[in-house]
Amino acid sequence: MSKIYAFDYMLSLFENWYNEENKEQNKGFENCSKLSMLKLLFLTAVPKEEGARDLLDIFDNFHALPYGPVESDIYNAIQDKKLPSYIITERSITKKENVTLLYNVDDYSLVKDAIDALKMKNRHLILLNAFDLVKITHKWESWKQSINFAKLMDMSSYKMTVDSIRNDRNKYFE
Repeated sequence: MSKIYAFDYMLSLFENWYNEENKEQNKGFENCSKLSMLKLLFLTAVPKEEGARDLLDIFDNFHALPYGPVESDIYNAIQDKKLPSYIITERSITKKENVTLLYNVDDYSLVKDAIDALKMKNRHLILLNAFDLVKITHKWESWKQSINFAKLMDMSSYKMTVDSIRNDRNKYFE
């Protein structure tokens, strides 16, 4: 499974989730930010329970940055406008015109299951602003260890290992 297409499908599920939870419609999904989507990607990819399935075999390139974990391949695809259906900027998400990808749900059931598990952890995560999501990801020990090592080495980021994320004993979702 291509991580770019898996993330693109994830965005469509985030949009549906956002619209389900945002009954007041005071702002639409298109007003969500790149930072929010990158934090939601991390929270979707990680295991929700000890030993539970996760998406870290697909999204396997997380780096600890000052604002939390970032999947570098997805970040680069966003920057290079390589997502199939969406354009994401610092402050907005736009669906590309004349592009409608019909994803076979069976092919992406892992992604749907991961989002469903995240909804069970905190149904309102999708409505949080970017900095509230950053606060949540900053509670993860795997991020803290990697960012502290980056600082020690005088670097701006450091790769988070899949094992450190999977074995993190501080799995926070609120």
